[in-house]
Order: sequence, then structure tokens, then C-alpha cells
Amino acid sequence: MRGAERAAGFAENFPLLRLLRRGSNRFNLELLLVLAVSGLSSALLLVIVNAAAEQAVNELVSGWYLALFAIVMTSYGFSQRHVLRTSVVEVERILDGIRTNIADGIRHADLIAMERIGRARIYAGLTRETQTISQMAGALMIASQSLLLVLFTTVYLAWLSPLAFVLAIVVTASGVFVHLRHAGEYRRLLRSATEQEHAFIESVGHLLDGFKEVKMSEPRSEDLYTYLRELSQRLSKTKVQADESQVVHFLSAQAAFYILVASIVFLLPRLTPTFSEVVIKSTAAILFIIGPLSGVVGALPLFAAANVAAQNIFDLEELVTGAGAEPGTGGVPPKTNVGTIEMRQTVFQYLDGKGVPLFTLGPTDLSIPQGQMLFVVGGNGSGKSTFLKVLTGLYAPHQGVVCLDDTAISRGNAAWYRSHFSAVFSDYHLFDRVFGHRDTDDGYVNELLVKVRLNDKTSYRDQRFTTLDLSTGQRKRLALVVTLIEDRPVLVFDEVAADQDPEFRKYFYEGILPELHRRGKTVIVATHDDAYFGLADRIIKLQDGRVFKDEIPPAKENRT
Repeated sequence: MRGAERAAGFAENFPLLRLLRRGSNRFNLELLLVLAVSGLSSALLLVIVNAAAEQAVNELVSGWYLALFAIVMTSYGFSQRHVLRTSVVEVERILDGIRTNIADGIRHADLIAMERIGRARIYAGLTRETQTISQMAGALMIASQSLLLVLFTTVYLAWLSPLAFVLAIVVTASGVFVHLRHAGEYRRLLRSATEQEHAFIESVGHLLDGFKEVKMSEPRSEDLYTYLRELSQRLSKTKVQADESQVVHFLSAQAAFYILVASIVFLLPRLTPTFSEVVIKSTAAILFIIGPLSGVVGALPLFAAANVAAQNIFDLEELVTGAGAEPGTGGVPPKTNVGTIEMRQTVFQYLDGKGVPLFTLGPTDLSIPQGQMLFVVGGNGSGKSTFLKVLTGLYAPHQGVVCLDDTAISRGNAAWYRSHFSAVFSDYHLFDRVFGHRDTDDGYVNELLVKVRLNDKTSYRDQRFTTLDLSTGQRKRLALVVTLIEDRPVLVFDEVAADQDPEFRKYFYEGILPELHRRGKTVIVATHDDAYFGLADRIIKLQDGRVFKDEIPPAKENRT
């Protein structure tokens, strides 16, 4: 029990070992024993060869040594294969679990929290960090086997010459000391490089996402490029420093090995006259372990990088876990008739890193009966998109509540509440498949494409759209198709008619929206198209995050 506790305590100091122990029960005593067999077999090969060589010198060649060599070689091959295969399979299984767990955490996280984490850190955790650990698997097992080989060969060296054994221990201890001096600095540089790489990737994301804006402004383009170049240069400098630290470490270790060989050959025979009898065997033992020792030293930077990668994964998991994981619907189906949606003294705030409000929506009191067509209007920056994200349950209010038929929405039922909505937001994303409705008949989807006049641009075959290479307006129409497929009781459209030609804009307002209205859908539209305000049952106007007006359009009043 104490041994297990010590092992657990040792693993706590190394994120990589912690990750392996958490993800698999096969990195245990069984694998260690197989590793030991592999290392011992390799060391025994040296003993057998030395013994056979001594007999050959005396002209006594025994077939027994050849048979023993074949047996030990077979044992080494099978044990090495088992260790490598097990480690690779287990590490990939662990990484599969990490990727899927992080993805699961992301889909249950709060939107506002995910926006703060940023894509760069998430992409790095799911790709670069997992790739680093994946590449480490085989190398780590080979290094572990090499380390055990060194230990067993050192025992053999102690049997040959206690003095040579002591000298080997002293030189090895010196090498370990040098490693420990450099290891902390190397890990620090790797962590710093990781953070700088996140910043660089985030900035490249700005370049790609804002490509149109960059092309429109030469000063913006030059300034962004200068900033990217500075980030890249800092990243390059940090990685060079890390590599230089690694080179110094490796050269120091190599120098120690060769000093050990020189001491065995030139120094010990002078100190111990009887050592000349075993000098060849001792030198062979030292030379035999130089290769494995070099392998261990060479694997240390990889192990350090894998430790940093494992710690980054732990940090990412903590960020995603702290991003407000909420339960799913628990199998509770959405209502067919949603009734009334209410906002009661609802307040939402965007906060900076110090918790200071940057923008406040509300307090808002609003009631939206089932089947109402509500237009939300206001200038840019008035809070329309934020209002829609709070109303649909994507943003949790800081004060007040959002209710559905007097049921207050909380973290426990937020997923159920959102299941009543289908939305096209201003920052919408198009999937190439209708996830959640992939069993929808291809013919029905193609009928909808005809309805929104996209049938000559894309089609739906084999449960996927043939292309998403569309204009901005066409992409919005395709997002509209997805909302019609989902057929939920509440539909939210954030500036869907923007970027449309006048003909389709007219069809959206006078054809699609009234049809949804007749079917009893609650329709909420953020719009600037004042020519169509008369179609709404009700209009609310936002200004600086507050409901400035809440009125029935005059055209609607005249009709009633």
C-alpha cells in the first residue's frame, strides 16, 4: 500500500504520468515487469556475449551459449513488442478519451465562457498537445527499457569491478545533477513558447476572420502584419533558447559518458593492478550502456515537452469544466405550444477581465405570447444580438429571470428551454449536414432549397449539402432552410434579410414570415427594414441596451 502511495505521489509531480495513470490501468506493475524482462534480456545478452568471447579466446566454443543467446534474444523481442504495442494502444485510447471529453465539455459549456477561452487554446489542446503525447508513447517506453538495461548492466559492472561501479555511479550522478539544473528552465521555456503560440494562432485567426477588413485598409494590414511578425519573432527566440538549453544538456551528458570510458581504460588500471583482468569486459559493459544512456538523455526533452503538453491539457480541461457545464434535457421533450416567454427585470452584462461592466442589457421586462410576430429594432450597438442570446438562453442573465409559462429558466433546465428555439444569428455557422435531423428526407430538403431559391447553387444528397461555397446572402438562406427543417415552435432571425436582393427580401417578409405566423409559430426578427415593420404584431426598439419603445405598428392597429 505504501508503495502505491509513493508511486501516486511521484506521479503527481509529473503531469504526463498523472495523465497516463488517470486514463489507463494498464500502466501498472504488469507493464513494469514486462519492461524489466526486456531490460534484463538485453543486459543478459552482454553477459552471454562476454562469456562466449572469453571461451573463444581459450578456444572453447560452446553451443550452449548460442542456444542461451537465442532464448534471451527471443524473450527480448517478445517483451519489447508487447511493451511498445501496449503503450501505443493505451496512449491513443487515453487521447481519444481526452478529445471526446473536451468536446463534450465544450458543448455543455456557457457561450460567454467559451468566448473568453478562445479558439487558439482549444485547437492547440485538441491537436498539438495530443500529438506531442502521441509521439512520446513509443519513445518513452524505449527510454524506460533503456534505463532498466542501464540498471541491470550496472549491476553486472559491479560484479566485474566494484571500483568501476562506483566510478560509473559518480559520473551518472553528475549527469543527473546537470539534467536537474537544466530541466526546470527547459520546462519554463516550453510553457512560455506555448503561451506565445496561442497568441500567434489567435492573431492569425483575426487575419483570417477579418480578411475583408484587412484588404480594405493598408494601414490596418501593415499594423496587423507587424504585430504578427513580432509575435512570431518572440516565439522563435523562445524556442531557440529552449533548443540551446537542450543542446547544452545533451552535450554535457555525452561528455560525461566519454569521460567515464576514459577513466575505465586509462585511470582504473593504474589504481588497481588486478583491474587489467576485467578491463575488456568492463569497457564492453560501459560501451554497451552508452547507447541506451544516450537514448534516455535524448528522450528527456521529449518527456519534458510531453509533461508540458499534459499540463496544458489539464489546464484546458479545467477551463472547460469551469465554463459552466450544464445538464442536458434529461429526455424531457420540448413543448409543442410554448405559451408565453417572459423576461422579468432581466440584466446581462459584458465584463472585462477585472469584472468591470463594458455593456449592460436591461433591466428588461417583456412578455411574448405564443404565436406573436415580434420585430426587434435599434441601431448598431443597441444590444439586439445580445438581447436575442439572452432570450434564447445562450447567455444566462446576471440579474432577473427568463421564464417559459412561469417556469424560471436556470442552469438545470436551460438546455430544455433552448430546445424550443431555432435561430439564425448574425454570427451564424453553417454545417454541411443537418445535425440532429440527419434522417430528414433528401427530397424535402431540396424542396426547401427551391423555396429559398438555392436549388441552382447547392443540393442535398446523401444527408449533406453538396457545397457551402455560397455568397453571404445565400449562406443566410441556407441557414434559414435549417431552421425550417428543425420546425421548432419559436424562430429567431437576426438580420436574415440583410445581404439579400430586394426580391428575396420581399419574399422573406411577405411570404416566409406570414406562413410561419399562420402556423402558430412565435417569430422574433431583429431587423432594420422599416418598410416591413407593418407586418409585425409588435415592435420593440432597443437603445443602449434598454427597451426604449414597445408598440403595435400603426398598420396593425388599423387592421384590428
